[in-house]
Amino acid sequence: MSARKNKKLKYLIRKVNRTYEEFDKKKFAKSLKAAGVSKEDTEDIVNEVYQGLEPLSSTTKIHQQTYRALKKISKVDAANYNIKRAIYKLGPTGYPFEVLCAEMFKAKGYETQVSVLKKGVNVLHEVDVVAERADGDIYCECKFHNRKYYKNDVKIPLYVHSRYLDIKEANPELKFQYALMSNTQFSEDAIAYANGVGLLLYSMNYPKKNTFCQLIQKYRIYPITALSTLRAREKKALLQRNIVVIKHLERKHLEKLGLSKNEINKVMREVKLLLKRD
Repeated sequence: MSARKNKKLKYLIRKVNRTYEEFDKKKFAKSLKAAGVSKEDTEDIVNEVYQGLEPLSSTTKIHQQTYRALKKISKVDAANYNIKRAIYKLGPTGYPFEVLCAEMFKAKGYETQVSVLKKGVNVLHEVDVVAERADGDIYCECKFHNRKYYKNDVKIPLYVHSRYLDIKEANPELKFQYALMSNTQFSEDAIAYANGVGLLLYSMNYPKKNTFCQLIQKYRIYPITALSTLRAREKKALLQRNIVVIKHLERKHLEKLGLSKNEINKVMREVKLLLKRD
């Protein structure tokens, strides 16, 4: 009996944190559904990837194969599926992630500022993002990690909440909530503590609805690292010029990178496609 016909054959997948798990078709299909892929296309891609599996593979290899397949079907679905990795590629510094977080609040109707100094009782605090709206302000701490499998433990919300208390005591007239945003995950203890003290959390795994990735899809605030028509060096050059989200990308920025007219047209077509509302 061939390996493909042996239903008991297991395919182990090496994750980014170097642990292993068995390939799960349902879990894989769920990730495609979350990216907006149609039921028919999901079935085709799941079967295609499954047929190409080796007894020992990796999440990175599966992601690459899936991303290539999705680009042929829909650049929007491909961008949605690739959001997590696109956010990781905003590094190595945390500033582009802070800009992305500010754009998230802008999409919700806030006026935003990045890197704002606020006086506390004991020390002066640099708040990563200050978002202001008539119904209340939000001060946000942005935690960017270059390691995909890094999990924010309870020490981080403890530290962020202490900053809130110091600023609040020094400015009792101000009405604001404090938020913590991360490009990785929060531990269960971190989530429990944040909920207990009223600290807002946004990450790859929290809240269950309106996660960071879902908000990017909803408001079309894709980072430039999500563009498939740009090379890695070009994305890096744009980030160095503080061009972080695709809605801020203009032809003149691409001209300065030395791209041809044809290349620029391809990039701008993709930008228009990703920004298009349903």
